[in-house]
Amino acid sequence: MKNSSLLISAVILLGIISLSGCGSPESKVYKQYYDVVTGADTKKWDSFALVDLDGDGVCELFATCINGEREDESIQPYMIVGYKDNAAVLNEELQDGVAGAGGYRGTLYYIGGKGLLHESMTIAPFGLPADTVYKLRDGTVEISDTGEFSIDNYGDPEDEDWDPLQNGTWTWNGETVTEEQYNDMLNKALSGEEGLPMSSIEWKSRDDILKELK
Repeated sequence: MKNSSLLISAVILLGIISLSGCGSPESKVYKQYYDVVTGADTKKWDSFALVDLDGDGVCELFATCINGEREDESIQPYMIVGYKDNAAVLNEELQDGVAGAGGYRGTLYYIGGKGLLHESMTIAPFGLPADTVYKLRDGTVEISDTGEFSIDNYGDPEDEDWDPLQNGTWTWNGETVTEEQYNDMLNKALSGEEGLPMSSIEWKSRDDILKELK
């Protein structure tokens, strides 16, 4: 009997911890999220998660399409729904994956507690690196920093010794930098953290997330 009581207490405690990680389910914010989910196009947005992206104790609503209809099956769309003054803020879509034509390859990462998102990309045909860092501010996802490598001198594509990364320029927020400076600035923009891929999130169905928000 004593062990049963301890087990029940532990379950209750875990429930409190889980709720406190995302704030009270009675919050006006979650009622707004509930309306967003119920009003979403089920063919486009069918999977959801609550993630405390900026670490303020109130979760943002993440949405994606897993079983629905996508224009390009190789591209995964994402929507981050933030909030301001207890009102939901629907942000522009983000993405990752591999474009059908192969021109874009990207992975979208999120850094929980820091309000950061990182789109790490390689651009065809030479696999040139590019990065976009997003910051969540007052519910809105904004571009914080951008960087890329671009080729200045195109060599003979049949020349095996020609290295595109030795024939171009690294830029960060429009300013020319060295590769070392680029990596340092990217690391600083990401608060020294790599983040977790959006694909690693434990996505929930529409019905399951509505139960959580109700």
